[in-house]
Order: sequence, then structure tokens, then C-alpha cells
Amino acid sequence: MRGPVACLDIDYFFAQAEELRDPSLKSRPVVVCVFSGRTPDSGVVSTCNYVARKLGVRSGMPINRAKRLLQNVDAAFLPVDMEYYRGLSERVFAVAERFSDVVEIASIDEAFLDLKAACGGDYGEALQLMRSMKDSIAGEIGLTCSVGVAKNKLLAKMASDDSKPNGLKVIWPGTEKDYLAPKPVDEIPYVGKKTAERLRSIGVSTVGELARVEPSTLVGLFGYRVGHFLHLASRGELDEPVIRRGEAKQISRIITLKSATRDIDEILQQLRRVVNDLHARILSKGVFFEGVSVIGITKDMQTVSRSVLMPRASQSIEDLSDAASQCLRELLDKLNVELRRVGVKVYKLSGAKGQSRLTQF
Repeated sequence: MRGPVACLDIDYFFAQAEELRDPSLKSRPVVVCVFSGRTPDSGVVSTCNYVARKLGVRSGMPINRAKRLLQNVDAAFLPVDMEYYRGLSERVFAVAERFSDVVEIASIDEAFLDLKAACGGDYGEALQLMRSMKDSIAGEIGLTCSVGVAKNKLLAKMASDDSKPNGLKVIWPGTEKDYLAPKPVDEIPYVGKKTAERLRSIGVSTVGELARVEPSTLVGLFGYRVGHFLHLASRGELDEPVIRRGEAKQISRIITLKSATRDIDEILQQLRRVVNDLHARILSKGVFFEGVSVIGITKDMQTVSRSVLMPRASQSIEDLSDAASQCLRELLDKLNVELRRVGVKVYKLSGAKGQSRLTQF
């Protein structure tokens, strides 16, 4: 079974980041701008919150036009603060990496997660996992995000767009064609206004109509690359892999327990599968770990964790198991809570695939 894949999109990111920094802005239109410097009002809108959107402001709009729309409103026009936004973005994606060790960062506010290993292809488990991730991001950082889950990246992105703001939508296996068919063609990501107009000129307005067009016709109209993309996208069959950019900084696995509990023996028994799976991933990647964390998610969706650093880098399953047991005991000793989900993470990784390993000799 393909998927599940998730698309995480931080809601109206720059404007929400400004609301986080100054909560008094939340009830006001917030417009984050790229000022050109030629005049006080020259430049364009980078993003805005939903209060401003309801009053007609949009990304890419000239600042002077946005100010005219909001001239009788107590609006905040703020400059882009990219260093601040990057710091928040890194924190959000660090949380995401607790839920999947294959995270592809697509932009400062969007990432894709491969959930197949974490969920074993179970879309119901993926739904619960992404709900926990959203709660963790909101609780630890204070930002909301929208998440879509589907069998591939393109469908997951569309589901994420449909769930804005602060939503979570799953396109269940077998429902993809019914989901896509009634949508306007310009709701396919990366299909611009000109492409949509050209499709409408041949009588194609919906994705369902597009799916019935012969691939050769689309290639003749748009060339092979765009025509092939439109054909696959309209059928929900654009299966691009989720690819991590750069070396992994951590590897993690998380599971949902059979029932909420704080019984350490019961949790350790269920955690054995996680440890074995995580160890297999460590060996397959050819890395050593120094840090081990246990992450717990409580019944009320709070995230708790304990970590330990090894005296030396290791690939040993005994070291991993012992460290995970120690972290879990410390976590349960200090917190009088029942856990609903629990995971193990290794970090401070060293080595690379292809290197010789001590276990090979």
C-alpha cells in the first residue's frame, strides 16, 4: 500500500508568528509586508491573518492598496522578520521529526512527512499521529498548522489546503477519484491561471474532466513535462517520494498504546517493537547514536519527554533498550500521568551509510 504521506502547513505563518510575539494583535488585521523603501507605502504584502483576509487583503497585493482597504480599521502593517520566522520554523519541523524520521522541508512553512514506517500503512493510525503532532506544535510553540494525509504528496497538499486553518483532513484509500473529480482544475497545486484558462478553452473545467483527457492531447498542448504532470495529478497518481534534504539529525518511532496506562512493564512490552524497528533503521543508515529520548503523549495530548546521553557513540540494541527503559522510568517516576502514545528517538548521530561498522568485524 502506498502512503500515508502527510503535508504540514503552518497557518498564515508570518502573520501568526507576529501574533505569537504580540498576542494583542490577534483581534486586529495583521499585514506582514516586504517594504521596498522607495516610499513608506511601496512594496507588497507577504502574508496576512484571516481578519485581514476577510476585509479583502491578499498576499502579493501592493501595500498601498492594502492600506486603502484597511484605512478605517486598526490594522498592523509590519515588516518581514525572517530571522525570527526561521527560528520558529526550525522548532516546528523539529517537532515533526519526532513523528517521522523522513521529513522533507519544502519551504519555511511547509513540510512533507513519510508516515508509512511509523504507521505501517494504517491511515487511522496516521490520523491519530498527526493529531498528536498538531497538539504538540500548538502546546510547545504556540502555532497552529493544517495537515493533510493521503497516499502521495500532491494529494496530501490538497487535503492540507482544504483543512485550513488549523484543520486535519485524511483522503482515505479508495476515495481519491471521488475527492478530485468535482474540484476546479486550478485547485491542483502548481496549476496556474494561464494553464487553467487553456484547459477551459478545450472544455475542461474540473479535475474529473481533466482525468478523461487523453495523455497525448495534454502533451500536445503543454509539452511532455506539464502534460504528463496534469495526467497523473488528475488521477491522483503523481507518486513522488518524500525525500529528506541533507543528513538525518535524529531517527524516531512512536506508537499508540493499546490503552492509556502508566504501567511500566506494559509500556516496555509494547515498546519492544519500537526499539527493534528503530535499531534496524540505525543499522540500515549506518549511523551511531549518543542521545536517546523517550517521548510520551498523555490522554489530554500533552507531550512529555526524558533524555539521556550515552558515554560513547553506539549501535548496540542493548544500549538503546537500556537507555529507553531508563528514560521511561524517569518519566513515569516524576509524572503522575497515563500515557496514550509513546516513542523513542535517537539523536547526536554520527557516521554515514557505507562506512565500516564495528558490528561488521
